[in-house]
Amino acid sequence: MPPDALLAQALKPHGWLALVLLVLCAGCATASKPEPLEVAPAAAESRQTESSTLPDTALQIEPTVVDTADLQDGDPQYSDPLIGMNRAIFAFNDVAYRYALIPAAKAYRAVLPQAVRTSISRLFANLREPISMLNHLLQWEPANSGRNLARFGLNSTVGLLGLFDPAQAWFDLQPTPTGFGETLEEYGAGYGVYLVVPILGPSDLRGGSGALIDAFSHPLPYVVENPEATAALVFDGFQSFTPQAERYQQLRAETDDPYIFFRNFHLQNLLRDAAYPEPD
Repeated sequence: MPPDALLAQALKPHGWLALVLLVLCAGCATASKPEPLEVAPAAAESRQTESSTLPDTALQIEPTVVDTADLQDGDPQYSDPLIGMNRAIFAFNDVAYRYALIPAAKAYRAVLPQAVRTSISRLFANLREPISMLNHLLQWEPANSGRNLARFGLNSTVGLLGLFDPAQAWFDLQPTPTGFGETLEEYGAGYGVYLVVPILGPSDLRGGSGALIDAFSHPLPYVVENPEATAALVFDGFQSFTPQAERYQQLRAETDDPYIFFRNFHLQNLLRDAAYPEPD
């Protein structure tokens, strides 16, 4: 499944994709307010029971799927009021993936060695450090914000604009990426409604809106003129998608209704994250 992070990379300030997402989000805002995702009581109780009986190493293993019964139509935790529009966008995305992006991704992986692709990924990840730095400040996490600043400074200079990662290799400054979607969550915003974004795939109102803000916060369009900035951001989105290309193809082949499968997969991830939050 194409990651939501692709949105922040493929958009640019005043770009057509930003306009499309803005219109979609505005339409979502007028929909009836859905019930928030809640953790199934059995899952929460099971988590508490396990914490008192299992060793610490076992507790570090997190499940990838939460009870699929929570995702049935009519359940208060299920929210896809835009299913007609979402299905149409999904069908468009599916054709674009299978006949354009996936073949291009396979060619990209075949032509460039893994080491080169890794360096390219590091370069674009380094450009996103200021976005993470700002959002960590908004989330009242000054230590992580300072880590983003230190990583950006070291990797932009010694690391040759981010092609290498001396911040992690020499000083153990681990990446701590975040975005405005996580900031909205920190302030209590619910996920809203399920939303399929053109080209970018499954998302929700909170995640899509947060990624839109991240796109406007990206430093590249403010320091590089167009069309170079646009081309670079589109390429960044493409190279972020390439590791997921074949996985999408495999998962799609295993289901009779790809739309329902990928929608439920996205909603399951939300339920999993709520039931098994990452440690502080």
